[in-house]
Amino acid sequence: MNARRLLAFNLLALVVALTATAPAFAGTGHFKVKRLGPISGPSPFAASGCPGALGDAAKIDGLVIEPAIAVNPANRRNIVATWKQDVSPEFNARDDLVASSLDGGRTWRRTAIPGLTRCTGGTSDTASDPWVSFGGDGTAYFGGQFGVVTPEPPEIAIGASHSNDGGRHWAPPTTLSPRLAGNEQPAVTASPTRRGHAYMIWARFFRDLPAPIEYTVEFSRTTDGGATWSTPVVISRPGMFGIDFAPRIRILPNGTLLAIFARIDAISGLAELRVLRSRDEGRTWLPPVVAGSIPLPINEVLLPETGEQLPQPGFPTSAVAPDGTAYIAYEHSTSPDAGVIGVLVSRDGGQTWKSSTLPGVPAFAWEPAMAVDRHGTVGVIWYDIRNDRPGDAGGCLVCPLERPR
Repeated sequence: MNARRLLAFNLLALVVALTATAPAFAGTGHFKVKRLGPISGPSPFAASGCPGALGDAAKIDGLVIEPAIAVNPANRRNIVATWKQDVSPEFNARDDLVASSLDGGRTWRRTAIPGLTRCTGGTSDTASDPWVSFGGDGTAYFGGQFGVVTPEPPEIAIGASHSNDGGRHWAPPTTLSPRLAGNEQPAVTASPTRRGHAYMIWARFFRDLPAPIEYTVEFSRTTDGGATWSTPVVISRPGMFGIDFAPRIRILPNGTLLAIFARIDAISGLAELRVLRSRDEGRTWLPPVVAGSIPLPINEVLLPETGEQLPQPGFPTSAVAPDGTAYIAYEHSTSPDAGVIGVLVSRDGGQTWKSSTLPGVPAFAWEPAMAVDRHGTVGVIWYDIRNDRPGDAGGCLVCPLERPR
């Protein structure tokens, strides 16, 4: 199996058609990339690393993962991307870097959040989970986590930064949640209509012992362009036998916030996609809606040739169209040759949801990402293994990370 041919990265443009029962999706063909080039470039820390950061010697120069990207609605040629830079399996990344383009992606300029980690004058050993978003006024927002790995478990803070010049320069990070065990998966979403307003949401996977372990979703907002953020509040608490994770904020045209996240419920044996709604920018939240659910996987799905475990369902993706239609996409593949990307659609502000699946998914598929353009056309990308050729060579789907010798 040739690892380079294993991953088919498919972009399928979807057109929504109304029916009496459920939305239908029709593929309009595969998108072909016209020009592809790296924007991360060589590591800016390769020469000396980040002195004083625990585990720095284990970081792999140039290894980057978990990208996120945003386009400035006030200037469509202004794009900002972010990623984890110089990753190791044990100690995460040296830093979260940011790149900005002012010419529609032809050229890029890299920078960092000052003081995020020891690499840029801070006190944190590591950074992770970067996210970027543009407000309608052109303000760019960054959200991420940073912390120390000496304690077990590591103590991680949730932080935010902002840029007023298209991502060229960034403010030092504001700490929304202090270093705590279990802070994870932050994501920032800026308001398209309210100047200086943005919203951060994240999961927390631990509570201070000896109290029972608890998994929550927490929320904070800014109304002054990122200068200050509100005290975090817990907006979802699943109890001892549930886990909430992968939360994201989406904003309807009328300003209603949708907090969309996944829940594992050990009692019911279901993986649920849940939606919370707020009509007052997160001050209060309406009761949760279960948008959809699937049975928890009973057995691991393995690649027949190597016995390697294929990715389990994890991170849903979501988007809102200009007319207020909300979408959620998720994976539900049950065998190497049976791929499913499911889609949930709401046309009433997230109160009710209808389900469908994408066409053209002939093999195990995972990690969809979704967006909607100003015309209402929905685009979804995902990974699948349709191009795997058994016996063509050695290789692996997700190779173990090893430091180059």
